Amino acid sequence: MKIKFSPCLLLLFLFSLHTAYAETIFLFNPEARTTRVTKVRSGLQEYLKSERIDADVYVFANPDDFESSVDKFKPVLAIVASYYYNTMKDSFKWKAILSGHKRGRKTFDKLLIASLSITEPLQLRNKSLAAVSLGSASYVDFLLPRGLSVKNIRILSVSKDIDAIMALGFEQVEAAIVMEESFDKMNKINPDTVKNLHVLRKLEPVGYPKIAVFPNAENLERFAKSFEKKHYRREIKEALKFFGVTGFASE
Repeated sequence: MKIKFSPCLLLLFLFSLHTAYAETIFLFNPEARTTRVTKVRSGLQEYLKSERIDADVYVFANPDDFESSVDKFKPVLAIVASYYYNTMKDSFKWKAILSGHKRGRKTFDKLLIASLSITEPLQLRNKSLAAVSLGSASYVDFLLPRGLSVKNIRILSVSKDIDAIMALGFEQVEAAIVMEESFDKMNKINPDTVKNLHVLRKLEPVGYPKIAVFPNAENLERFAKSFEKKHYRREIKEALKFFGVTGFASE
């Protein structure tokens, strides 16, 4: 087997032991909850092997790299952020077979928070905002309220919600987009950090990632059975953490 590397993937990695019989699976999540990408990839491959599916797993940092690799690697399945699935539905002709959930809930809430001097979202034009996005401009655009976009606001990409809140608390940015549970948690453990901050707007609920199959996929039932479980083997735990879910369920 030949190890292939490409500079255009997550953290400049694209790992694969590609074989003629292996199924190709793509992963993309701008809100990745873990940076242990090698563990995510190897654990998912090992898990699928236990389900009698040989797979090459590719992890992407941004949608541009994802899209440019589809024709080259011809994936049969992808696990992607829900916004990206909807954005590319017509282009890829893919079909969602499962949706991620966290203890049964299929959406999560995001807040636009700001310093007390900001009272309306449009005041953030030409100002700065921190968000977990892995540098994915399209994801930030999806989250921002109407009238704001990455074209009229400066984005500081951070790896964790706590970093976004701290950046705002220390006035490195004027606003941040974070999960509601993260803001509530910070308010409990370090109220001084958020005492001069407020919720500018509660954003639309965001769906957890989806598992989608490309038109060239066969035997869809085996993929569905492999990912839709009440209890998962430990090998897939890091991948579940990567997507911020506790499991997947039917659409």
